[in-house]
Amino acid sequence: MKTGFSIAALAAALAGAVPAWAQEVALKFATTNAPTAHLNAQVLTPWAERITAEGKGIVRIELSHGTTLADQSNFYSRVMNDVVQISWGLQGTIGGKFPLTEVVSLPFLSQKSEDSSAALWRLYESGKLAKEYGDVEVLGMVVFPQLSIHSRKPIKSLDDVKGLKIRAGGNMASLVIQSLNASPVSMPTADIYQALAKGTIDATLVQWTAFQPFKLAEVTSYHVDAPLGASPAMLFMSRKKFDSLPKAARDLIMKHSGEQFSRQFGVFWDRVQANDRKTVVASGKHQAYVASDQDLKKWSKVLQGISEKWAKDTPDGAVILQAYREELAKSARR
Repeated sequence: MKTGFSIAALAAALAGAVPAWAQEVALKFATTNAPTAHLNAQVLTPWAERITAEGKGIVRIELSHGTTLADQSNFYSRVMNDVVQISWGLQGTIGGKFPLTEVVSLPFLSQKSEDSSAALWRLYESGKLAKEYGDVEVLGMVVFPQLSIHSRKPIKSLDDVKGLKIRAGGNMASLVIQSLNASPVSMPTADIYQALAKGTIDATLVQWTAFQPFKLAEVTSYHVDAPLGASPAMLFMSRKKFDSLPKAARDLIMKHSGEQFSRQFGVFWDRVQANDRKTVVASGKHQAYVASDQDLKKWSKVLQGISEKWAKDTPDGAVILQAYREELAKSARR
C-alpha cells in the first residue's frame, strides 16, 4: 500500500507539473521578407525574440522568413486561415476592407513616419476604425514615409512633371498624379525597375525606402521630395486566434506591441528613408530637390481637392480625417 501511494503521489505531482509547460503556445510569424532584410533584422525579428525570451513556458514565436508560408499578396488570408498566426502587410492590398484607414494616404498631411504611425495607432485604439478591424487584433500600425517623384527625365519642381507617365501604386497615388497634370500608370513596386529601364514610364511615385531593395538608383536620375501621401501597414493576428490564447500570452504580446512599438516602427522607416536618400545623392549621379515653399503652397491647394473629395465620398470620412489630423498634431508635439 505504501509503495502504491508513493507512485500515485508521484504521478499526481508530475501531472500537476505538465499543464504549466503544456500551456506554452507556439505562434508562426511569417515576415514575408528575407532574414537579412533590414526590416527583419532591425524590427520584426527583435520584436519576436523579445516576446519569446520573456515568454518561456507561456508563448514562443516561431519566425518564418521569406515567402514560403505567406507573401505580400496573401498574408491576410494566411493569417485568417490559421496557416500562420502572425504576419504584416499593407491594408491597401486587401480589397476595399480598410477604406477609412486610407486617410493616411492623403497628400500633405504629414512629413514623418514616426508621427503618422503613432497617430494611426491612436486612431485605431480610439475605436473610430473599429468596424474595419473586427476580425483582427492589431499589434502594431505603421505608416510608410512620404512618397516622392523619381524620374528618368530632368525635373526640378512639381511643375516639371506635367505630361509625364508616372507609376502609381494605388488609387490615391493615381489621383495625386492626375492632379499634377501627369498620367498615372498602375503597377506593383517590383515592376518599376523594368518599366523605367524600357521607358514604359518616365517616373515613379515611391518612397526612398524602395531604392535599396529594388535598385531604383540605376534607372532614375532626378528626384523631387514633397509630402505626396503614404501607405499604411499593420502587424496583426486574427482576433479569433488572439482571443483563444491564455491571458498571460495575450498580455505578454501586447506588452511589446501597441503605440510605442508603432512609433519605433515609424522611427525605423524615417531612418531608412533619410539614409537611402543620402546614399543615392552622395553617388554624385543624381539631382535631388526638396519642393520649394512656393511649390508646396501651390500644390497643397491643388491636392486639397483630393482630401475634400475623399472626406465627402467616404462614409464617416470627414470625421476620420479631422480625428487623424488631431492625432498627428498631438504626436508631433510629443
